[in-house]
Amino acid sequence: MKDVKWKDVKKETFFSELSSLLASGLDFSRSFRLLTEGETNKRIKFVLEEIHRSVIGGNALWQSLAQSGHFTPLDYGVVRIGEETGQLSRSLSFLSEYYRKRIARRRMISGAVSYPLIVLATAVIVLVFMILVVVPMFEQVYTRMGGDLPAMTRYMIAFSQDFPAWLTGMGIGLFAGILFFRYYGKRPSVQRVTAALLLRIPLVGNLIRRNCQARFCSLLWLLYTSGVPLLRSIGLLDGIISFYPYRMSFAAVCEGLRRGDLFAACLGRFPSLYDRKLVTLLQVGEETNRLGEMLARQGEELSLRLEHDLKQTGNLLEPLLVLGVGALVAVVLISMYLPMFKLGTTIH
Repeated sequence: MKDVKWKDVKKETFFSELSSLLASGLDFSRSFRLLTEGETNKRIKFVLEEIHRSVIGGNALWQSLAQSGHFTPLDYGVVRIGEETGQLSRSLSFLSEYYRKRIARRRMISGAVSYPLIVLATAVIVLVFMILVVVPMFEQVYTRMGGDLPAMTRYMIAFSQDFPAWLTGMGIGLFAGILFFRYYGKRPSVQRVTAALLLRIPLVGNLIRRNCQARFCSLLWLLYTSGVPLLRSIGLLDGIISFYPYRMSFAAVCEGLRRGDLFAACLGRFPSLYDRKLVTLLQVGEETNRLGEMLARQGEELSLRLEHDLKQTGNLLEPLLVLGVGALVAVVLISMYLPMFKLGTTIH
């Protein structure tokens, strides 16, 4: 049942319900049976039964979750810590809170970019229709009329004739790109180049940095306040924040902490990834033994700033896309109607 997909909503419900059942005083076996009996999806129910049998057979819960193949290193890593410290219910509650916030952030991003994407998709469809259908219709009319056509009209007709070849080339290029990233996208060299290009794109680079920093602070706060040591918490983040530069920074930060360096000093070695304000506040929190409080505050502030930036970007893109679409449509229409204007002038 490796093909069963556990969405974030399902994981949030699973961890929340299991945490509530254990916190109410029920033993693990009875709690898990109740979860299994209440599951309506047959495939997921089968996975839960397998996990239950594995735990009954003598494996720890975190081992059973890891062997199932449906949970991330963060999931079974936090569960393992909860089992080792006797705080399994709290660890499950942490995972539930993590997925709840992840779902909320995903919805926020989707809501901010959905309308501009719809406008862009509609514009592409309209332009393709005009170039492939409308322009050839005008071309037939002008061919029967004879006479010289304005340069703008000739260029548009020529572009319309070559457009199918352009579409084919773009389709082949897109398909080749998908295949390339499917088979080679996980290579460090490819991830490094891709990340460097993304971070240099205006607006997009800042949004990526802010999103990664917000997730970094929020997740590290949840792990740190749940009793997970700082070094181990940063190690767990490597399996969650998959953006290449941040994953590399986590490894360097862990190495610095092992040498005895301060946490904020380790982050300060990556000024292109972590804002100076964030590093300074975390340094203050570290020196005053209030690191958890600073992480929570910065995580909330960065999330609010990210939401604001996304809304502002969406508000900026909407009129730009409308103006861009209007300009392109105007160019096509003017180039097609220009011979008619000249014909009217000649007849007059």
